[in-house]
Order: sequence, then structure tokens, then C-alpha cells
Amino acid sequence: MARATGKTCLADSDTECSVCHELFKNPKLLPCAHVLCRHCLLFWLASNTEALCPLCRGAIADPKEKSKTKGWEDVVDALPDDVAMAALVNSTRVLSQDVVCAGCKDSEAVSICLHCGDMLCASCTRAHGNLSATRQHTVETLATMTAERLATSQFAACCVHSDKPSELYCPTHGAAICNLCASSEHRACPEVTLFEKRLDELQQELSAMSEMLKAAEYNLDRSISQLDQQLEEVERNANKSLAEIDEACDRLEKSIKACRRRLRELTLAAKQKVEKSVQATRADMLGRRGRMTSHRRVVDRVKVTSPPGKLEKATATVRLRVQGLNLRVTVPSSLLSMNTIKVDKTTLARLERELTFLGEERQTSGALSESLGWRFHTNHGTNIVLSNDGLTAERVGGWNNGIVVADQPMMPNVLYEIRTDKLDLQYTACYLPCGVVLTDPDHLCLPETAHSGWGSEAVVISHAVYNREIKEDNNLNKATFNLPEGARVGVMVTTKAELHLWVNGSDRGVIATTVPTPCFAFFELRGRYQQVSVLPPTHPS
Repeated sequence: MARATGKTCLADSDTECSVCHELFKNPKLLPCAHVLCRHCLLFWLASNTEALCPLCRGAIADPKEKSKTKGWEDVVDALPDDVAMAALVNSTRVLSQDVVCAGCKDSEAVSICLHCGDMLCASCTRAHGNLSATRQHTVETLATMTAERLATSQFAACCVHSDKPSELYCPTHGAAICNLCASSEHRACPEVTLFEKRLDELQQELSAMSEMLKAAEYNLDRSISQLDQQLEEVERNANKSLAEIDEACDRLEKSIKACRRRLRELTLAAKQKVEKSVQATRADMLGRRGRMTSHRRVVDRVKVTSPPGKLEKATATVRLRVQGLNLRVTVPSSLLSMNTIKVDKTTLARLERELTFLGEERQTSGALSESLGWRFHTNHGTNIVLSNDGLTAERVGGWNNGIVVADQPMMPNVLYEIRTDKLDLQYTACYLPCGVVLTDPDHLCLPETAHSGWGSEAVVISHAVYNREIKEDNNLNKATFNLPEGARVGVMVTTKAELHLWVNGSDRGVIATTVPTPCFAFFELRGRYQQVSVLPPTHPS
């Protein structure tokens, strides 16, 4: 016997449970919007220690909820039924059955009644349309019928009278009713409307929700695409940086190896030169010692064994020989010295520091990583109170004693910037002094104002520039004078040891030169500048 096609616009997997791989039975809608059969969901929860969706690992329910009930059944039953999926699955099953006419029982069905759900052959279809009880029923051919069409075309029965169609809708009770119910049980209910109107309202609401979710999907796709592009850029930048690092380190390694080889060769050459000279002198001295020993033995023999009558002659003989010997024994001081290679530890320390900062100079523009974030040091002016984990400083009294210092040394080409958050307008307009100090804040003695007490340990930017107490020409033009709330002020030291002042995102140029490192950014909250906050360090483009 032939079967209906059971055509659907959905894939088979959309109507199949991911646990049992069969058509859904009593489908339950999970919080993550996936669907499982009720009995499959109970089996899954009982078989796993975590109540997570098998498809996305999203939470199905809090395990604590089980202890509050008799078991997982109450939790599962509390989940909503997926009535749309149930209708779709039921329609799929109907269209998948043997298409036998429900009227004559032996002919092949060619159509289906959407009102009573019966499949009919051609003869019974004509009879179905002629009977007074069924002539109002909608009958469609099986050849064009889909599961979705059949699901949405099911007879909408009155919530009380299952044999009567829903013609009206009661908003008070949220029920689809027939005319009989409207004139009886729902007679006193206000605003009873047509059921078709309610269906249109629901379709409009669903369309709006669908469009809203589509827009959210589109925005998420764009954001994900941006993140993917960012990941690709990160990959490219990382590979470029790694290549540059390898090239730089290979170059340094080559230079260091060449330097080591050259220094070793110079040292070994100096050693060999001294060794050759010392060995020659030593060989000469060994020969002289042999002659000394021979002559000493002759003298001792003359002394001990010469007959008295011949002692005079023997002594004269050895005297003449001994007088001809060089008895001086001196080692030339030049032989004991060697030209050594002296390694300047200061130079090594500078190279090590520059190598430490080398990687930081290649950061991309924009805010740096959290690891380079800075705060105000706990050593600050006596009128300063820090908050927000050291990111905010407020002067709570007096005009002076408002100096704050960065808690870390400045990195080359990195802008250390603050924002003015609050002004004390009882004070007249004034400058916001800033600059760098050369002493570690841990050991820094803070003066009352930035203009006094620093000595040669600071570069101060205010109405003028004082580079370690030496006044320098500048183009400040009152750059930090009478700043409003929300203004940004920052300092930056370049790899050329040049100090730059930045105000509201604008570089005011080189303020001071030959700035030593390490150094620490400082700012002074004086006069009307009552509160400032740290901004993330950046590499200005």
C-alpha cells in the first residue's frame, strides 16, 4: 500500500530527539530552546551527574531543585510542552501512515480532511463534500500537503465543546470558545473578540519576536565576525612580533657571540704573548741556574779538597770564573702583567635595562594590557586620599601637599595620563603641575609643592619647565592652566630621553631633553584641582 509523502520544509533532525533519534514523543522545551522527549529527558537526567543539555551543555535545571521535589519528574513536568513541535510531529506521523481511505477502507486515499483528519479516496472525497454534516469541512489533496501545512490547519475546537469550532476568544479567561459558550459561560466577560482576530494578533507578535531575534542574530554575527577579524589580526600581529623578536634576538645573539669571540681572542692573544715571554725568560733562568750550580760545586770542591799549597791557584781560577757570571736575579715587571679586558658593569646594566624595555616599545597603539596598568603610589601628599584601588586621588584639605606619583617606572613611548574629575571653585584658576621624578616613590621625600624641594631629582612642568632645577625654553603657552572638569593631562618619555606633555589628546611637543631613566610620572592636585583619576596607559599613534 502506498504511503503519503510526509513532506516538510524542515530537516529530519528537526523533528527527531537527539537522545533516542526517533520522532519526538511528548516534546519538552528546555531553557536553552532545545527539545527532548519527556522520557528521554528523564533518562538523561537520571544517567548524568549534571543537569545539562546534551546538545549545548546549557543548564536544564538546578540540581538542588530535585531535592525539593519527589524526583526529576516534577522538574521535567514543570518545563513547558513544545506544542508546535508536537503538532508537527503528529502531522508527520499522519502523513507517513498507509494512505488508506478512512471511509471505504480499501481504496487509496488521495486527500485529507483538515477538520476531522480523515484520509479519503476520490469517491469518499466527493461524498464528504455532499453530506450536510461535513460539506463545510476543508479538504486538500495529499500531493500538495506538507506536515507544516497540516499542523497549522488542524481543527481549532472550542475549549469546552470539542465538536464545535472556536469562533471567539475570551481575553479574561484566555480561552478559545464557540458561540454557545460566548452566550452562556462567557456572557459577562468583557471584550470577547473574534478568534481569527486573536490569531492575527498572535501571528503579529510572533513575527515581531522573530524579527527581533533575527536582528539580534545579525548583530551577534557582526560582533562574532569582528572578533574573528580581531583574532586574525592578533594572530598576524603575534606572528609579526615573533618574527621580529626572533630576528632581533638572532641579531643580538650573533653580535654577542662575535663580541665574545673577539674578546676571547684578544685575551688569549695577550695570554700567549705573556706566556711566550715568560717561558723564554724562564728557560734562560734555568740555564743560568745550571751554570750557577756547576760553579758552586767547583767552589765547594776547591774549598774541601784542594791541597793547601795549591789553594791559592785554585781559588784564583774559580774567582775568575765566578766574576764572569751574571749573579743578578730580577724578573722584569712587564713579564708579570697582562693587558686584561675590562667589562663595564654600568654598560651591562644599561643594556640589560634597555633589553627589558625592548618588548614594550612594540606594543600596538591604544590601551595597553592590564599588566601595564598603573596606579597612584601609596606614597603621596599629606592632603591626598586614594580610592578605587589607587585609581582615584582626591585632595581633602589645603592648597598644597597634593602630589601623587605613579607606582611603576615609565615605559618608553607610553603615555601616562590622568583626567580631572572634580574642581574646587573656591580657588582661583591655576596650573596643574606635572612631570617626572627620578627617585623611586618607595624612597621619595615629597615636598609641599612641586616647585620646591625636588632638587635635581625631577623635571617639573607648570608655568615653565624646570629640568632638574634648570629652567628651559618651552612652548607651553599655559597648556595646563585653568583646565575644566574632564580634561586629560599626561606625560611621556621617548626612547630618545625626550619628555612630552599631552593635554586633551594633543601632543605639546618636546618639553625637556636628556631625561634619565628610570623615572616616574607625577601630578600635583593644587588649588582648584580637587580630584583626578588614572587613565589606561597608551602608545599614542
